Amino acid sequence: MDRHRLMMIVAVLTGVAVLALGFFLGVQPQLAAASTAAEQQEGVDAQNDALRATTAQLRAESERLPELRTELDARRGSVPAAADMPTLLRQLDEMATGAGVTVSGFTTADAVAYVAPEAPVASGTDAAAPAEGTPAEGSEGQASEGTATEGATGDAAEPTAPPVVTDPLVTTEDFSSIAVTVDVQGSFAQALEFVDRLQKGDRLVLVTSITSSDDEEADAGVGAQTWTVGGLVYVMTDTTTTGGSTTPVAPAQAGTDEAVTETASGR
Repeated sequence: MDRHRLMMIVAVLTGVAVLALGFFLGVQPQLAAASTAAEQQEGVDAQNDALRATTAQLRAESERLPELRTELDARRGSVPAAADMPTLLRQLDEMATGAGVTVSGFTTADAVAYVAPEAPVASGTDAAAPAEGTPAEGSEGQASEGTATEGATGDAAEPTAPPVVTDPLVTTEDFSSIAVTVDVQGSFAQALEFVDRLQKGDRLVLVTSITSSDDEEADAGVGAQTWTVGGLVYVMTDTTTTGGSTTPVAPAQAGTDEAVTETASGR
């Protein structure tokens, strides 16, 4: 092999080595960096798309803000953040005027903190079933008849209680109920009209009892009797602004004619 051919081979090998080193030391890192940058760009684009969607949602909700505030005010009137008994008395006076009755007494009890209901325990059937080998109550004929119809009734589904629905935002710290009693004077029809207005008023009232001082005349629908309407009103404290709250307390108020004269326009 002559010298020129050897130098040519060495030059070619050197060129290949230089190209290889250039690729691995220069081009390959740049390609990896470009691939990483492309992946990061995709992630940034996805984040930007999510931010744009969130911004659009916030803009749409911001446009509905007046409507939401109006709805909040209406719900706050139904379940206020404080007992606010003077406002309730004014509402009762308006309802009484519309129904044609006269408010003669009003009392309240202390607020009771809310306790979340527990799911009912499914009742088992083992206790109700007779012991094995023991006939049911009654004669032999009745026992035989029960055995004959056991297959027909055993497939019937037992009634189940509806599921208990609770809200984690409604807790003992922010929700309470206050028992109230209203005495009104009027006829049976007028008392029913007052109760109907009470249940449809701005303040949420759960009517729990209605009694009359004279049941016979009330059933006849004549005369002006005294009707005692018992119920519950509710208070929902906003803990997001107060940083926690205590159960609002409504002091007991004895309902007399003089008290009603001062608080319910003398009705």
